[in-house]
Amino acid sequence: MMNLSRLIALGLLTLALLATGLMVPSGAVAQPAEEGYEDADSGPSGSDDLSSAQQEFERIITPKYRRLGMRVESLPDGSLRLRLPSEVMFAYDSADINRDFAPTLREVARLMKRYRGIRSRIIGHTDNQGSQSYNLDLSLRRAESVATFLSAQGVNNRRLITQGRGEEEPIASNATPQGRQMNRRVDIVLFRRARGDRPHRK
Repeated sequence: MMNLSRLIALGLLTLALLATGLMVPSGAVAQPAEEGYEDADSGPSGSDDLSSAQQEFERIITPKYRRLGMRVESLPDGSLRLRLPSEVMFAYDSADINRDFAPTLREVARLMKRYRGIRSRIIGHTDNQGSQSYNLDLSLRRAESVATFLSAQGVNNRRLITQGRGEEEPIASNATPQGRQMNRRVDIVLFRRARGDRPHRK
């Protein structure tokens, strides 16, 4: 009789703990702080200060990657553009993130989680080698690969808009190897989320 009473008491205690959230059932996954995205505009963790963000993004660019063309710059509309050369991120004709670049991309994710009031548009670009349709597909796959990596690091994927532009927006001449190298890139454009604007993934 005593054992039965103890079992009943233990069962009631377990139910109480589960109801108050003090226990997590086996197999449940705790959601990261990024799930509170809709409330991310208030407080330091929800900052949308692009000036401060620019300074921090500058600090994660190593001299080596800066020489290869990685940089962050202000745009006329007040947004920021983080330029990531494909040469440092992908192997030829591939959309898989290079292992050597992963630590830098993790730093990008860390800062995006810190500045949760900021959204991003991730845009893939290529040179003009190959067919236009293939280049468009490759540029989108590379943009999606970056977004998938950032999401895996805890950035809410509702903040990650992906686009592929293919060879449509060169920043240098495709007539030279150096120019084609510059055109192969992924740009992450960071901008403030307008109040009432609903994040989406394209």
